[in-house]
Amino acid sequence: MGNHDWITKFAGLRFFLTGCETYFVAPTAWTYIKFLHQTEIFLALVLSAYNFGAILAGPLSGYLTDRLGNPRFIFICSCITKVLAYVMYSINLSVYFPLFGRLISGLSDVGLTVLLGQIALQPNKESRARYFVRAEGAYCLGATFGPGLGSFITFRANILGWQINEGNSPGIVLTIIWLLFLIFSLLLPNDIWIATGARNMELNSISSEDETDETSQSECNQEQRLIEKKLSIILWDSRVFCLLFLIFCSETLSSTSTFLVPVLASDHFHLQLIHTKLLFLNCTLFTLLVLICIHQALRYIEERKLFVIALLMQIIALSFLTSLAFSWNQVTDVQWYIMLLYICLGMPYFAFPLGNSILSKIIDPRNATFIQGLSFGSLQSAIVISRVVISFVFTKMSLLCYCFGMFILWLAGIIWYGTLYKRMVPNV
Repeated sequence: MGNHDWITKFAGLRFFLTGCETYFVAPTAWTYIKFLHQTEIFLALVLSAYNFGAILAGPLSGYLTDRLGNPRFIFICSCITKVLAYVMYSINLSVYFPLFGRLISGLSDVGLTVLLGQIALQPNKESRARYFVRAEGAYCLGATFGPGLGSFITFRANILGWQINEGNSPGIVLTIIWLLFLIFSLLLPNDIWIATGARNMELNSISSEDETDETSQSECNQEQRLIEKKLSIILWDSRVFCLLFLIFCSETLSSTSTFLVPVLASDHFHLQLIHTKLLFLNCTLFTLLVLICIHQALRYIEERKLFVIALLMQIIALSFLTSLAFSWNQVTDVQWYIMLLYICLGMPYFAFPLGNSILSKIIDPRNATFIQGLSFGSLQSAIVISRVVISFVFTKMSLLCYCFGMFILWLAGIIWYGTLYKRMVPNV
């Protein structure tokens, strides 16, 4: 098995556990916070602490990984931090333990950035996009099984006065899961990891062996310095900012639909909880089906073209949401199906794996992990902002204003991407 096969399968496992983790904690978080005699505001703070930590962790860990050149060490440190985070989350002696536990858990997601950087470095350019899609599919599978598995991991106990209940028991289970994952990570071969720029160093060494003449060697070094200078400029290329902006917009709409649909289903359409669950189940199945189709289509179609399709899907979803806003005062059965189409087309994160693949091909490989960290940070910041925005979208006018604002952002993003479309190709 090649190195990139090891690392991509390992990345799939890590993303699967991340998907499960989210839905192990979220369903029982309110029970935990009520046990600590806190309000809904503190609940929002605890849940958002993870995202704040991840926003900081993404770019910082990417920069350190690229500079230190030791992804395995940073990844192992992230696993250790993850274990400590959920030990802290499980301690219910103070409200600050779950708060800082979630914050540290977000910071420990430097491991995701490291793995995204490895996917950007190891597979060849032709198959790289499929590995990004597989990682996203693994996360979706974890998010699918997470709620079901989470219902079996709550329990009550009393260990030397330490009260364990439905609120903090998922933290203990996650501590055990991440501890086992840490042990598994330590047992993996060291050579499955590749330091940033290793390929360039290999090419340089080959060139050095072929050049025996001192003058020719000097010319080769001068040419190499020019290439390095050119590649360093790519870090600030407008293509990078365009893709990060579109990933941000995509995730903003996706996260908004995740939080908005339950509110609309319950308070506006007066649907029962089982109907809301069925909406999300259908969306999850649709997402997995589309990811499989994208994975196969990438064998024949460039990811920059599929990226356009992913953007168009969300624009269509935004159109459905706008129609719901205009017909706010007329609740009919047709609107239920419109809401189903909205969540199916609007919630999936198709733009994230495709955007990451394009980013990996247009930037300097020496900055691969840092750019993936920026993308991950952009994703997490969009989640935080969407949670704030959605708290104000409960009326017809506020929903129309939200849709108008999103249309302006998408229009700017589409025009920007259109002007750069021909340049969204690997650098030569």
